[in-house]
Amino acid sequence: MLRLTEKGIANLISEAAGDKKAEDIKILDLRKVTPLADFIVVCTGESAPQIKAIASHVDDKLRAKGIKSIRWEGKLNSNWMILDLGRIVVHIMGQEERERYDLESLFVKKAIVYHL
Repeated sequence: MLRLTEKGIANLISEAAGDKKAEDIKILDLRKVTPLADFIVVCTGESAPQIKAIASHVDDKLRAKGIKSIRWEGKLNSNWMILDLGRIVVHIMGQEERERYDLESLFVKKAIVYHL
């Protein structure tokens, strides 16, 4: 089986989120910005059930590709879930949380941002 690159995994995550109608999907390439993570994928869900569905679908797609070391953060009924793959971190947020915390602004001046 062909091993996915970290960028390939980030793309797979964004596609899986899109499958569940996530909105405003962005991949932030942080490889030249910080040693904390190589990529952050951020997307928005309209409700807690949709956020859970997005997270579950991303998890399923990753596991289907043999990627199993995924840590979940956040309650299943919350408006912000995090999937932590180590070098890639996925933030699935409600609209209000996305606007309030504005994660993209922390890195946007130096990161490469892919809008999907």
